[in-house]
Amino acid sequence: MGKIKVALVDDHKLVTDCIGLFLESAENITVSGVGQSGKEALALLEKDVPDVILLDISMPEMSGIETTEIIKKKYPDIKVLILSMHADYDNISDAIDAGADGYVPKDVASEELVEAITALYGGKNYFHTKISDEIVRNYSNKKKKTSSPFPELTRRELEVLQLFAEGYNNSEIADKLFLSVRTIESHKNHILQKTNMKNSVELIKFAIKNKIIDI
Repeated sequence: MGKIKVALVDDHKLVTDCIGLFLESAENITVSGVGQSGKEALALLEKDVPDVILLDISMPEMSGIETTEIIKKKYPDIKVLILSMHADYDNISDAIDAGADGYVPKDVASEELVEAITALYGGKNYFHTKISDEIVRNYSNKKKKTSSPFPELTRRELEVLQLFAEGYNNSEIADKLFLSVRTIESHKNHILQKTNMKNSVELIKFAIKNKIIDI
């Protein structure tokens, strides 16, 4: 069996250099390309399609979440492994919704990173213990909440709605939440649909009426 072709994308060169060196030393892995942004990731794939791509979430121009969405639409056979310092539920949920096949924190042990890559290549999903624990914790907290004024909105959507109603534009919200502008626009569209509001003005009125923001 040939080696697993892995592309590595992170906006910190030190990270790609260190991880790249380690992966090249693994018996079953070869690094097919390295990039520092979502756009560079897509450019890499046009030249050489890997089996697995490792993506950071917080990157300039295009987040790892948005990059994952594009990759999964254009290259559905590529396995996406998120490698990020963000281990909170919102980012985990966004990554899974975008189509990520696995998620590990940046402090993952080198051997486990190889294990995760191998699992994805074999058609399995892989979530580090820290990630799966966060998913379970969030699920447990949701079950404990007997009532919520907005059960149809996710925590991320409420966060976006609050910032929008407070006067932040899409670009500013994206910067605050470490997401792309396109992802924020997608969240806002979902909020409009779920709240049955027709436009931004009605959305702000909704936020004020339901005390999502204080005025």
